[in-house]
Amino acid sequence: MVEKKLKSKDEILRERILSGADRLFQKYGLSKTTVEDIAREAGKGKSTLYYYFKSKEEIFDVIIQNEKKLFFEILQESVSKAPTAKEKLHVFIITRFTRLKELTNLYNVMIDEVKEALDGCVTLRYRKQYEQKEANIVKSIFQYGIVTGEFRVFSDEDLDLMAFCFMSSQHGLEIDMIIHNKLDEMLSRLNFLMSLLIDGIKK
Repeated sequence: MVEKKLKSKDEILRERILSGADRLFQKYGLSKTTVEDIAREAGKGKSTLYYYFKSKEEIFDVIIQNEKKLFFEILQESVSKAPTAKEKLHVFIITRFTRLKELTNLYNVMIDEVKEALDGCVTLRYRKQYEQKEANIVKSIFQYGIVTGEFRVFSDEDLDLMAFCFMSSQHGLEIDMIIHNKLDEMLSRLNFLMSLLIDGIKK
């Protein structure tokens, strides 16, 4: 029997700070949450907070990275359970959309980044961090479909391009839905996009 390693006092306090900050960021967002708010939520002083983190932005970044890690673990696990390439693509679309919405901070920052980028304010820093991972998952689904005989054979270069185009189309739809406040219509449009893609590459 493997003994569970006990967390140190520092680890417990660090998690307490992150947990409290997570609740505040979900409720008020990054800009309206102060270091004082986070310290108060953790039941500690500002000096204690600065011992573990340089700024509220660093705390927010850690939370986003944790949510992103969880998001991809869930996404890859869900895709791996689907038996066919077509079902894997469907699961990818559904899981990506529904689970991202559940990860409040990550979801909100993605929407905020899109809106700010459209105004020329920021680059899509967080979005760029996960776009390639998404494309890699989609490419692996295409490769699986080739092996199982569901899809026609394509070169590795073509698969990269197909994955890029598929994800770019999804991102384009997302931006359009965000601009026009129609995110509730996203899934039906993504499924239509998937159907078009599969019709073009199936045997």
